[in-house]
Amino acid sequence: MDTELLKTFLEVSRTRHFGRAAEALYLTQSAVSFRIRQLENQLGVNLFTRHRNNIRLTTAGERLLPYAENLMSIWLAAKKEVSHTSQHNQITIGASASLWECLLSEWLTSLYQQHSGFQFEARIAQRQSLVKQLHERQLDLLVTTEAPKMDEFSSQLLGHFDLALFAASQQQKKEDLTYVRLEWGPDFQQHEAGLISNDDIPILTTSSAKIVSKMLKSLNGYAFLPVEWAKGQDEIYQMEETKLLSRPLYAIWLQNSDKQGTIKELLKTQLIAQ
Repeated sequence: MDTELLKTFLEVSRTRHFGRAAEALYLTQSAVSFRIRQLENQLGVNLFTRHRNNIRLTTAGERLLPYAENLMSIWLAAKKEVSHTSQHNQITIGASASLWECLLSEWLTSLYQQHSGFQFEARIAQRQSLVKQLHERQLDLLVTTEAPKMDEFSSQLLGHFDLALFAASQQQKKEDLTYVRLEWGPDFQQHEAGLISNDDIPILTTSSAKIVSKMLKSLNGYAFLPVEWAKGQDEIYQMEETKLLSRPLYAIWLQNSDKQGTIKELLKTQLIAQ
C-alpha cells in the first residue's frame, strides 16, 4: 500500500473537492484523480461518488476512512521514530530493579553528562527476560552480576560491589528476625545458603532494594543489601555478625552488535568506585 494514496484519499474526503485537495497536497488535479483511481483499483471499489462539485464518500469509502486515518497515524509515528533514531545515538540498557536503584542510576547520570548527544532507554526486567531481549536485538547492553554463558556474547567485568546483612536495628541478631530476600540472581543463592539459617524461609521476595529497605522495620526483617548504597538509607543498619560478600558486575552485549564501538566507549565511564 502506497501511503501517498491514503494521504490523497484523506485529503479529498476532508475537502470533498479534488481541486482544493490538489492545492493542499501541492499536486495537479489530474494527479489527485489518478491517485484516487489507483487506490480504487487496488481495493476493487469506488470510494467517492462524483457529481460535478458534489463529491461524497461511498459506503466503501466511509468504511475505509477510519483505517486510513489509523494507518497514516502509525506511519507518521514510525517515520518520526526512525528519523529520531538515525539522528541520535540511541542505546537501550537493561538491568534488574535492584541494580538500577543501587548502582546504575548514578552511572546513567554520568553517561548523560559525558555523552550529551546520546539518547538512553533504561529497561528494568529479570535477567532471563533481558538475555532474551539481547538475543532478539531489542536490548543493546545488559548489566548483571552473572558472567555470560553463551559464546555469542561479549562481556566486560566492570568491578565488584559488597553485600552485607542489614536490619532496622543495629543490635538485633539473625535468630530474632525474619529473612527478606532481595534477588541477586540464581548463582547468589548458593552463597546465600551458607550465610543464613536453613530454616529461614523468606517472608518477602522482591527485586527492589527500595522496597526491602522500607519494609525491614515493619517485617522485623533482615536482608542482603549493597553496603555503600545501604549506608545512605535511613533507619537501616549493618548487622555486626555479617561478613561482606563481594559480587561481580558485568556488561554484556552481542558480539556482532553494530553498536559495539559505542558500547565500549560508554563503558569507559566508571561505574563502580575503585
